[in-house]
Amino acid sequence: MRKLQYTFLILCFLCPQIAQAQRRFEMAERWEYQLQRLNEFTTNDVGNKTDAFWGLHTSQYAGSHHLLGFSAEGSWTSFMSNMPQASMRPGGWASGFHIIYEYQYSGLIIQTGVGVNFQRVYTDVADTAIYHYHMLDTWQGVRPEEFTLKHTFYNRRDMAQQLYGQLPLYVGHYLLSRAGIGYWLAGLHVNYAILGSTAVHTDGSTTGLYEKYLGIWQEMDNHGFRKDVPLDREGARLDYRLDVMAHAEMGYEWTTYRGPHNYRVRKGGKTDIRIRVGGFVDAGILNIRPKTNNTLYDIPMETIYDFPTYRMAHVFSTEDAKTFWMRNLYAGVRLTVLFGFPGREHCILCDPWRH
Repeated sequence: MRKLQYTFLILCFLCPQIAQAQRRFEMAERWEYQLQRLNEFTTNDVGNKTDAFWGLHTSQYAGSHHLLGFSAEGSWTSFMSNMPQASMRPGGWASGFHIIYEYQYSGLIIQTGVGVNFQRVYTDVADTAIYHYHMLDTWQGVRPEEFTLKHTFYNRRDMAQQLYGQLPLYVGHYLLSRAGIGYWLAGLHVNYAILGSTAVHTDGSTTGLYEKYLGIWQEMDNHGFRKDVPLDREGARLDYRLDVMAHAEMGYEWTTYRGPHNYRVRKGGKTDIRIRVGGFVDAGILNIRPKTNNTLYDIPMETIYDFPTYRMAHVFSTEDAKTFWMRNLYAGVRLTVLFGFPGREHCILCDPWRH
């Protein structure tokens, strides 16, 4: 219920912003049309009047435009979680590619499409000590002595890599100024994990505490006490729950397109290419913690001194994570290239109050 409330509040904030930006955009178009049509001012005066709204003539973005293109992105990524054993550090990297359809209505932008994203995340896991009490030293020729066996695991780093299919839906608006053409986008996209894998790396040591001898025994292979043994384990991909992410993006656009001169209706055929570079942040809305019930450390009693038999699973796929939440996070740069479909241009001269 709380997630629905947050989503509703975000929409309540975005909708008025888009509506206000669109009103200012259309008002600037009308100013530009009226001042040029009535020829009441010089060219500089026209520019100064439209500067009051945007600082840039808007005719090149007037009317409806249909565009098709692609985007490529690169980002830093990590898992956000309140699980105390897991850290967002050091994170990892992700890259994505999307095929995009975009509809523009004057300054309004609506964008959708389909894409793929590859993500590799590293998660530092806190050091862990596991104790086995009342153990008996039963080595041949040695009188049985009771001791405490201690397993210590440290320098642990878990890796998860996934290939996602993505379905985005974004809305936004142009930001026109003397400096050029900016834009912003906001919306949602769905991540669906197609394939992937996990891996765990840690170092382990075993020591024995003998109360009778008031000492800790270590680095004694004949007793099974070893130090700094590297352990590497591979596993299946994380079985995420539904992953819905909020997207926010802002950047700059370069374009080869120019609007109709004197606001005349003309057939398409001229070059219409839009190139954008922007920064973006994607943050998960839902808890995507896997439903699996693996164990963080599994040490079989029958081979308790044999490191190769120890089993470990990615920290977020274990029972220890069941009471905590986990969400995805991305922050990076996105390059977008769009190509306009040929068509009839907007004619503000025919009806200046209709778009």
